[in-house]
Amino acid sequence: MMNDAGLMPMEAPIGRSDEAVFSKREKFFSFGAAVLGSVFVKCFAAPFMINARMGLGAAVFLILALVFALTFKKGRKITPSKALRIVLCVLFSANIFISANLLIQSLGFIFAAMILVYDCLADSDERFDRIRKLFPADIFAAAFRPLSDMGACPGAMKSAADKNKAGKAVKNALLGLAIALPSTMIVGILLMSADSGFADILSSITDGGLRSVMIFAVQTVIGLPVGFYIFAMCHAPGDCDESSDEYCLQRIAAVRFVPSGAAAFSAVPLCVMYVIFFFSQISYFLSSFASRLPSDMESYSEYARRGFFELCIVALINLAVIIGINLFSKYGEDGKKSEFLKIMTVTLCIFTILLIVTAVSKMGMYISVYGLTRLRFYTTWFMLLLGVLFIGIIISVVCGRFNLSKFAVTAFTVMFAVLSFSNADRLIAEYNIGRYLDGTLPSADITMFRELSADAVPAAEKLRGHISPKEEEVLDEILESKSREFHNADIRTVTVSELTAERVSDERQ
Repeated sequence: MMNDAGLMPMEAPIGRSDEAVFSKREKFFSFGAAVLGSVFVKCFAAPFMINARMGLGAAVFLILALVFALTFKKGRKITPSKALRIVLCVLFSANIFISANLLIQSLGFIFAAMILVYDCLADSDERFDRIRKLFPADIFAAAFRPLSDMGACPGAMKSAADKNKAGKAVKNALLGLAIALPSTMIVGILLMSADSGFADILSSITDGGLRSVMIFAVQTVIGLPVGFYIFAMCHAPGDCDESSDEYCLQRIAAVRFVPSGAAAFSAVPLCVMYVIFFFSQISYFLSSFASRLPSDMESYSEYARRGFFELCIVALINLAVIIGINLFSKYGEDGKKSEFLKIMTVTLCIFTILLIVTAVSKMGMYISVYGLTRLRFYTTWFMLLLGVLFIGIIISVVCGRFNLSKFAVTAFTVMFAVLSFSNADRLIAEYNIGRYLDGTLPSADITMFRELSADAVPAAEKLRGHISPKEEEVLDEILESKSREFHNADIRTVTVSELTAERVSDERQ
């Protein structure tokens, strides 16, 4: 077809497409993201994978990632919700440097990273600045949205290099070296096989150097995708528009295939079983609340352990059942849940809360007799968290406009903050040692310090002079092993707790 000038229109070259246009700021930050990926490997991934340790390096990476996200784009409004997310991210990142408890550190790292990821989603659309009822879908979108934009970072780096002669030269040099690497390695191996003298010379040249090159290559393979993800996390457009909400609601509606009556009746057998269970175990329940043993039990250990973890599993099963019957059941013609389904949901929640209260009271009695351990502390915390969540479910059923997602996220954040900042290991040690010193615990469990981190060392020093010389030798051996672990570590994994423990040890000597 001719154009107005009588000429055939020019067609776009085959195989080419419109390239993305990046601003100078984005080009600059693309290289910063690559550096941040390297920091991730050097400061967090390498010491964690090799030595199973975390500390200052992981905290520094998270803080740098937060600064990167905050400065990536100009003019971002700091709302109260965003300010809260920033504060939480800083606090949980800093706690990785403070606590030496690896579990708390690992969970804190994941939690701070998820806050950062969600904050970037909230920057793309003000609807996400507050927690919505669709929060599970929102957090899923926040985590996976950057994957579709992973090519943006290398694209921005390439665009920056193409505009600069030096950049082009470096790019071409790296490309040429990459092309030459396979053939060079093959020729080198063949020449080493052909001549022993050349083999000795090449071995002396590459001794240590080859290992460094391999380590650098592995770290680059791990670090660059992390940097690309961080760039995409900040760069990805806010494509979660109103239509995506409608699509999400349609998908939820599509799985509501179970008749409401059937869903409600599916919970009836469980409720009947719980009624029988509570009546049959009435003496056990009264004993747990009265802090005394049932007549057929010989020890507190047997009573507290019997059924505790089974009750924990039952509580989780009930949570799954409640989610299931409310997710898959059809709504009525008025678009609401049936009253019978609401009644069964509340009934299940009440029975589960009773089970949780019973389990926690039994564990409390067990702790009062035998002291605290990590497992007892963590399971008690988890059961209390479940209890709060079930209370939230009851409120959401009674009050239809109640935002259960916001309640659950808030409750988890508060409970997790309590767990993280309570200095669990030191609290456990202080509790047991205090009870031993005031005579309410018959013995001091020295071996418990093997499973506790350096957080517990200052508390352990209080035992000196109150235990036998043999027990002090065992305690010294345990504390010495923790000191050796600290001295063998580097700056990337140092923690405030370990520095404090070392200072306490030096003062004792």
